[in-house]
Amino acid sequence: MDFEFSGIAATSSNPDRGSQTLQARYEEVKSSADKYQILQVGLTICHEDIETSYTLKPYNVNLNPIIDRRLEVERNWSMQSSAIEFLLENKFSIDSIFKQGVQYLSREEEEQAIAKAIERRDRVAGHTSIDVKDTEHESLAFLKAVRRLIDDWLALGATREEYLNIPPPTRLGLSQSSKSLPSALNRFQKRLVHQLIEVEYPSLVTIGKRDFIQIIDYDEERERSVREQRVTRVQERAWKQTGFRWVAEALAGGDLTNLDSGCFINIMVSSAAVGPNYPLKEFSNKLKQRLKEHRPVLVGHNLFSDLIYFCRCFFGPLPRKVEEFQSMAHELFPVLMDTKYMATHNCGSINPKSSLAELNDNLAKKAIPKINIHPQHLKYTTQKIEHEAGYDSLLTAQVFIRLSAELRDGGVDLPQRKSKDAPGTSNLHQTHQEVASEGYAEGTLQTTPGSAKKTFEQKSRPSGTRSPKEPTTRVLGTRFDLLEVEEALDEVDSNIPIDDRRLSLGPSDSVEVMQKAANGELIPRLGAEFWKVYGNKLRVFGTLERVCVMGAS
Repeated sequence: MDFEFSGIAATSSNPDRGSQTLQARYEEVKSSADKYQILQVGLTICHEDIETSYTLKPYNVNLNPIIDRRLEVERNWSMQSSAIEFLLENKFSIDSIFKQGVQYLSREEEEQAIAKAIERRDRVAGHTSIDVKDTEHESLAFLKAVRRLIDDWLALGATREEYLNIPPPTRLGLSQSSKSLPSALNRFQKRLVHQLIEVEYPSLVTIGKRDFIQIIDYDEERERSVREQRVTRVQERAWKQTGFRWVAEALAGGDLTNLDSGCFINIMVSSAAVGPNYPLKEFSNKLKQRLKEHRPVLVGHNLFSDLIYFCRCFFGPLPRKVEEFQSMAHELFPVLMDTKYMATHNCGSINPKSSLAELNDNLAKKAIPKINIHPQHLKYTTQKIEHEAGYDSLLTAQVFIRLSAELRDGGVDLPQRKSKDAPGTSNLHQTHQEVASEGYAEGTLQTTPGSAKKTFEQKSRPSGTRSPKEPTTRVLGTRFDLLEVEEALDEVDSNIPIDDRRLSLGPSDSVEVMQKAANGELIPRLGAEFWKVYGNKLRVFGTLERVCVMGAS
């Protein structure tokens, strides 16, 4: 995944300040993540076929920061002028996040919306008087006319209609004062009617309509049911607004219980593993369970800041101590890989050039592992769109696959290549976040966004299954149209326990697979020395520690 932000942490321009502690850097980035938003996400899914190659599927998704006003949750966020200038220089369309962006709701925001709905449900009537002054003669006359209508209606006793509309649909039979009522009520007049009933007619309740107010008899059971229905509607609206956070929850092994089963219907109807009458609910539940159990390896370039923003954006407020964040993030993402750390492992006190584009160019000529771009995801094969999240996530995927094969023994470091840039200049291919990160160490002021991560899934192809050339994915018919579930998930009827299935890059009993991994044709299997050396370590140049070890306490 790669992110583009509305702003990032600004570094000090004081060259004499020295290195920060990791805690100080964390506090700095955390403060920015509280203030700024993720505007664009790049997600590249890496699909491993142990018999052939790695297939990459890059996606680019704009995020809409607007929350449905009916949830009554406000999201306050800022834009940093230098960050927006940088995005505009790289052809980023700001209005696209509002017009085509995918909405999302963090865990914290969902809790706030539900809490407000419950509070409203349990709220005791609070008005003891009507908010009208003695000098507001028109309002007083309006209330007098409404009272007359209500009293006349109540006086009819058992013969009256079940409801009374204010204003009535016809003026026939009305007193002169009642005829003075407007044909449609404005918001202020509606509020006066609501307050009048609440204060003076406790045996009645009001129902707001578009142009009028309907008055009916109070029924405790019905009112309780109405209040519960309102809470239910808010819950359903919040689940719909969750949007892209469903992807974040799937990556983190989160709760997908309330994800609409309809999101999986396109997969089910085209799946060869289930019959035509297979229950959609059962099918979706099994897929959700697979997503929860099938924890991917999350890979990024210069991952430290991105991970902080990612957790803040979708999961909620972050802990105060960096050690607490390390533990929290490790629980969400058990296996994290930072290609910047991989490329600079044992680099000493000198910060070598390690930009994403430079690494990709240096590794591009490696023949193995074999990498293909899925035929339906060829946008970036014909054009380089630097600083577009989807493109940078694709570069990260390619770098990780090739770099992991080169460093597969765990103790072999990537040879440091001399920069082709002239002294005193920055590599134009660096992502802006990398330039900013190096600014921490060099004492320069950099204030614009970037960075990258990706996820891996493994596909083994047992005999009798379709070849890699045939389509193997089903795109979900959701608003964000990007979450794909590989055909491996079609095996929902298998009696093999989920824990015993082959997981992402998991150990294999196959001699051929292990030999290919040893030869650099495949990424090292989990459990190899490679993962102990490079796994769960994030590079943080400009700090005394220089590395953030995830899961450390």
